[in-house]
Amino acid sequence: MMTENAFVTSHLGDLPGPSGLPMIGNLLQVRLNRLHLTLEDWAGQYGSIFRITLGPGNHYVVISDWPTIQRILMQRPDMFRRTRMLESVASEMRLKGVFAAEGDDWRRHRRIVTNALSPARLKEFFPTLVVTVNRLQRRWEQAADLSEPVDLCRDLMRFTVDATMQLAFGIDTNTLETPGPVIQQHLDKVFPVLFRRVNAAFPWWRYVRLPADRRLDRALVELRREINRMIAQTRARMAEDPQRRSTPTNFLEAILAAAEDDESGFTDEDIFANVGNLMLAGEDTTANSIAWTVYSFMEHPELFRQARHEIDAVTAPAATMGKMEQANDFPFLDAFCNETMRLKPVAPLQLLEPNEDVDILGHNIPKNTQLMLLVRRMMVQDEIFENGTVLDPDRWLNTAAETGHTHQRKAFIPFGAGPRLCPGRSFAWLQIRLILVMLLRNFEIERVPVDSGVNEHLAFTMMPTNLWIRLKRRD
Repeated sequence: MMTENAFVTSHLGDLPGPSGLPMIGNLLQVRLNRLHLTLEDWAGQYGSIFRITLGPGNHYVVISDWPTIQRILMQRPDMFRRTRMLESVASEMRLKGVFAAEGDDWRRHRRIVTNALSPARLKEFFPTLVVTVNRLQRRWEQAADLSEPVDLCRDLMRFTVDATMQLAFGIDTNTLETPGPVIQQHLDKVFPVLFRRVNAAFPWWRYVRLPADRRLDRALVELRREINRMIAQTRARMAEDPQRRSTPTNFLEAILAAAEDDESGFTDEDIFANVGNLMLAGEDTTANSIAWTVYSFMEHPELFRQARHEIDAVTAPAATMGKMEQANDFPFLDAFCNETMRLKPVAPLQLLEPNEDVDILGHNIPKNTQLMLLVRRMMVQDEIFENGTVLDPDRWLNTAAETGHTHQRKAFIPFGAGPRLCPGRSFAWLQIRLILVMLLRNFEIERVPVDSGVNEHLAFTMMPTNLWIRLKRRD
């Protein structure tokens, strides 16, 4: 039972929601790249649970109640799961790895992927990550010397691709100082199409291949060819050096070593899917989290200076972090990042569905009904976080008892919650801290004004648009 009411008061059809047209419902009232914003506006009108329809038979229940969202996430994967449409679309793309798998399949993937991203492996990888940070610093120094505007999101994507390729394959792509590998061009085509298909009113691509679908098909063929080539090369290296099986040096070696266990059940398809998941998730989510944090610093220059003072005290005279242990020495920086991820989460909504009929907030929700969880809407409510729409890092530095302010820490879920907490969160945090420490230690930043301003754009992850910056070397 998901409701705390003694009796179920209504069924799915009794839920409030915006009125729509026959058959297509609210389909013409939403734009996918602004879906989260529209749903948040409707939540203000219709409450913490309401219903929308996006095409014939595509009914969604939208939820922003914190205790309900928390219980739903804690009861995965047994009571709730990702939508079957996501699993189906990911399978079509051969990307059904730990992100899209469910049940026992997910448990099998999770065990191996989590081990490959363990803290011990990240500590071994830290020096390589510092080399990549130094390359980004040189790139930005050159832009500063030439007074050239920097496309922040694009540069951060290059960094996260380089870091992820090194962790995944042990391959130095160096897109920061070279044009980069063709594989990056293929990756760029996947997430936007995946997002459109998961939220499509009708699966047209199964009947008619539009130009965008054909471009994706070609990208997936090339992506598979590139990854399979890397898998073959890695297997050859492991055959020549058997010690790599017991002490793998990268994510792919760790997965291949685990897959050699007959009881693992891991196939080449699983290996490809999980490597693809890591590359896609590692590129977009981390890069966009850093970009939003830099944007927040430019909006709050006094907090930028406070964070810089903390960083100087830890790292001076070095230009960036020299030891992985220093990552835990920036409480104010971490608090500022928490606030940015609370106000600008890269996953402002999550799509799930129940595995059986459930009662949610007094409503009977049938099995397989698609649920949209408004995570950002939940995290900015005043009853969850005092003055919820205000960026205030101090709320993370003092306990609620000390301040007397509401601070429901368990409602802060930028990496998810429950059994399906993101296995790559430690890797993401390490990159976030390294980049921000390097940036604040070495540069002054200002935003390059654009007519349309910086906006939120949803394409599976929420990214800032038009975020151009100008850098100046720090005196």
